Amino acid sequence: MVVLSVALFSSLFLMLRTGREFTGDVQIKGGSFIEDVRILQKKKGVTLWTLTASKADFTEGEDKAELSDIKMMLQKNGVTLHAGKGIYNISDKSFTTDSVVEAASKDYKITADSLDYELSSGEIQTGGKITVEGKGFKVEGKGMKADAEQKVSILNDVKATFHK
Repeated sequence: MVVLSVALFSSLFLMLRTGREFTGDVQIKGGSFIEDVRILQKKKGVTLWTLTASKADFTEGEDKAELSDIKMMLQKNGVTLHAGKGIYNISDKSFTTDSVVEAASKDYKITADSLDYELSSGEIQTGGKITVEGKGFKVEGKGMKADAEQKVSILNDVKATFHK
């Protein structure tokens, strides 16, 4: 009986193993995270922007951090930006998000589907839907580019509404 059990177990083991060998390259990435992150960018002692996030996940071997619950203050322009998730590239100092972004100042509010922001040059762009609302106006469209001097261009399907 013991010999029969060993024989059945061995044949079962061989049947399950056949055709199931993995020959692919297994890469295990370790990662770290930091909670309550605050990043400051200063120039000549003056703070240009402050980025805060509730969590930053770092992947080993990469210069990027996946941020959660993001708030960015652009002190020079008086703009505060909010996003649920985004990626901060440490090496080229850029910020990208594929989630909804809301930016507000005392005179206007901008809502965009996504955002690419090159922090060193101040250039902002998005290819998705964008809405700009201010006192007495609303502009909607698809795609936007903005430079450091706050020159904003909405690229396609522009619809403007003005209120008295």
